[in-house]
Amino acid sequence: MKNMKNLLIYILTLIVQFSGIILAMVLEDFSTKKMGVARYLVFKKQEFENTFFTPALMNIYSLILILGAAVCIIILLIQLQKRRKVLISLFFAVIANLAGILFIHIGPQLQTYYFFLIGIFIAVLIQYIRILYSLYR
Repeated sequence: MKNMKNLLIYILTLIVQFSGIILAMVLEDFSTKKMGVARYLVFKKQEFENTFFTPALMNIYSLILILGAAVCIIILLIQLQKRRKVLISLFFAVIANLAGILFIHIGPQLQTYYFFLIGIFIAVLIQYIRILYSLYR
């Protein structure tokens, strides 16, 4: 029963993690097919560039992701010796952090660039919560 509950929580967190990225991919697809979506994305791009994704904040986000990846790699190396189940979560956290860093530095070539970043940040945050839950369980 406890394993079933943990599996259900794991599956639900995976769905939540990737829902933001999947929604960004759907919006990207509709941006070339629907004019209303294209207008909305242009508006949101201007709005995001002036609020949450200024160049200074993008540098801070990069620094946070780099530090997060470094901490996750250190914890991963420590946990390799203990052979705990948290290894998979740590590995995915490192991958998500590196994807976020790469995505920030590639530049906004997609219509839904900022939505992808938000999806990556949500995935990284949920991954950190799962790691903390697994370590302190």
